[in-house]
Amino acid sequence: MSVDFSSWPREQEQSFVVFEQFNGESSKKAWLAGGVVAAIFFFFMVGVYAGVAPDHKDITKDMNMSNLTKKDKDSNKAPAPAAEAK
Repeated sequence: MSVDFSSWPREQEQSFVVFEQFNGESSKKAWLAGGVVAAIFFFFMVGVYAGVAPDHKDITKDMNMSNLTKKDKDSNKAPAPAAEAK
């Protein structure tokens, strides 16, 4: 025995059964499609991660380290001019 919790008449309530069934079927199809797309995307990402090796570049091989070392503070200054003798 089914119990209706609606205030609508039973005949009018029965007319909505088709829409409720369609809504349930549509929801199941949407979840199924979303799951399939998520599974495909997951396997694609795992395949890319496992199958594609990253580029290994040594960016320091051409680096001129002499530009990075600190020099004496006095060597950067211009020589002081000689004092004039009177």
